[in-house]
Amino acid sequence: MSQLDVARLNDKMADIRESLEALREYARWDEGRFLASKEAIRAARYCFIVMVEAATAIATHICARLLRKAPGSYAESFALLAEGGIIEPALARRLGRMAGFRNLLVHGYNKVDDRRMWQIMGSDLADLDAYLEAIAALVAGARGETE
Repeated sequence: MSQLDVARLNDKMADIRESLEALREYARWDEGRFLASKEAIRAARYCFIVMVEAATAIATHICARLLRKAPGSYAESFALLAEGGIIEPALARRLGRMAGFRNLLVHGYNKVDDRRMWQIMGSDLADLDAYLEAIAALVAGARGETE
């Protein structure tokens, strides 16, 4: 596992944690307040993009370095991690859907349901926590640490 760039993985995990923190802060807002704030909506969209891109950067790095595979899409990068036993298959599917949401944000802002985004912020971010736990365990193993 020494072929992992642990510093890069830690940087990307920090990006995810920072985005999660901001999204969870917005999730504590009343739905009406959030939906009325164009600035909060823009910030949340940006956090989702950063978070998913960091998660996929981690996944593609691990796919290349450990699994010796090149995913054809963001969603496939998570599927390959599941095939490699790094994350659970159900988590890989949910992260793949989150990657699809990122694509919608990047390529079709006018189709984003901001109410749905607010709901995701309040209920579906635990998947990123589970992902971070799995990656942290992998990094700890790469460093020769024990849990």
